[in-house]
Amino acid sequence: MPFEKVDPIAEAIELQDEFKDDSETKEMFRQYELAHRENARLEQEEAELRARLINYRKKKNITQKDLESRTGLTQQAISRFETTGGGSIKTILKYAEGLDCQLIPVER
Repeated sequence: MPFEKVDPIAEAIELQDEFKDDSETKEMFRQYELAHRENARLEQEEAELRARLINYRKKKNITQKDLESRTGLTQQAISRFETTGGGSIKTILKYAEGLDCQLIPVER
């Protein structure tokens, strides 16, 4: 039996409505909704950063193997980062450093 994909934000909104007469439970589901919205936002920002780094690597004609020798990261770790986003902040920083670029915080 296949798994059904669930939208946690839509589910939380539906549950808030279902528990509209129970303010404590409604608030709990509102917080759940907000947490999922924030998580979705962060995942989107991570994906955008990853795409920019990959495009920059390709623009500079640097292969994953080249990046491996520049960073000490394994080619597998680089590939995993590029395909799934796997990796820690250290991986991201090493990846950027291997491209001779910096990640600079910018105020919104």
